[in-house]
Amino acid sequence: MDDRRNFLKKAGLLAAGLQLQACAATPGPRDTGSSGAAPTSAERWQRVRAEFELDDRYIHLAGFLIASHPRIVREDIEAHRRRIDRNPAEEMDYRSIWRHEDESRAWAARYLGVKTSQIALTGSTTEGIGLVYNGLIIRPGQEVLTSHHEHYATKGALRFRADKDGTPIRTIRLFQDPHRVSVDEVLASVNANLSPRTRVLALTWVHSGSGVKLPIGEIGKLVAERNRQRDERDRILFCVDGVHGFGVENVGFDELNCDFFMAGTHKWMFGPRGTGIICSRSEGMEALHPTIESFSASEDFGTTMTPGGFHAFEHQWALRKAFEFHLALGKQDVQARIHQLNAELKQHLRQVPGLSLVTPDSPELSAGFTFFRLAGVDPERVAEYLKTHRVLADATDRDAGPLVRMAPGLLNDSDQLERVASLLKRGFPA
Repeated sequence: MDDRRNFLKKAGLLAAGLQLQACAATPGPRDTGSSGAAPTSAERWQRVRAEFELDDRYIHLAGFLIASHPRIVREDIEAHRRRIDRNPAEEMDYRSIWRHEDESRAWAARYLGVKTSQIALTGSTTEGIGLVYNGLIIRPGQEVLTSHHEHYATKGALRFRADKDGTPIRTIRLFQDPHRVSVDEVLASVNANLSPRTRVLALTWVHSGSGVKLPIGEIGKLVAERNRQRDERDRILFCVDGVHGFGVENVGFDELNCDFFMAGTHKWMFGPRGTGIICSRSEGMEALHPTIESFSASEDFGTTMTPGGFHAFEHQWALRKAFEFHLALGKQDVQARIHQLNAELKQHLRQVPGLSLVTPDSPELSAGFTFFRLAGVDPERVAEYLKTHRVLADATDRDAGPLVRMAPGLLNDSDQLERVASLLKRGFPA
């Protein structure tokens, strides 16, 4: 236990030192070529792309499903795997497990601008959602307010809660047309539907069925205003599925103004597959009960809510490297690049006859997704057509669907997006 406390005291210093190492080892704003000249923006992102082992024959526009690992993550996974294979009993010593786990939590905390004790590790967004919605303290007479636009992982977790203890779940529409959604429309919908019975507000930051990015920070301010008149046990708990904004948007946890933030780290963050986090406003456990016993010390939210059991530890422990990678690139630069590429793709797609965009144009209400429809053409057929030309996109029939989903990101470039639009302009064979 003393070893753990000593680590927690030193976590900030450890993170700072590791960050300096990451900046030296990872392609970042200060990298220079062999000539000593600073690389151009295009050259810099080409170097980032070179850190991945993606098949270069394809244009990869579906990284929102699961990510390829960059070199820094691959190598750390392999280093942990070798140590476990050589001496598993030594690596499974609880002090070793805690040390590695806390390093990943410390880096996640650095990325979000919070304390290590506010971060729990999970296996995915879905697992985090399940742990939070199953554990929230909701008294008889209180309800959960959620939206029609949620992912089925949220809908399922809330349904399980309702089946277990009868918690009422009320579902609303936040907007009518995703392409024309406005901040005022969303805020008005939330404000009109919060009631004295509302104990939990369960929403998603960036919707995977339309590409809409909610003004989560503004919604959080609205919730905070409502909570001013409430007792602690009646205050609204604002919970956010944040996976499709996490690793895209340059914001800290405090700017989101929520109580619980759940996100997988194996998508936009390029983290090891089978990893995720929960971030809590509180370091304590005042608002929820744990579901799975922790193998950690259970001293705070982070160690209590990190599920115990034996995991793919080499992946969980290498998660720290994904945060190092992003911080070395610079959160602001990452956001700017992803927004730039999505704006370019939208501009190209507007020139395709019969195509209608679903995702909003404004970066205020969109992030890394660009979704669309083609008049008279099944989205599944569009996705298959693109795949035959080595473009990997996706079709879905959730929320605003059926539609085609694309996600231009750090591993794409402008030429690829222009080529995709050109393929769509050709039309489809009969």
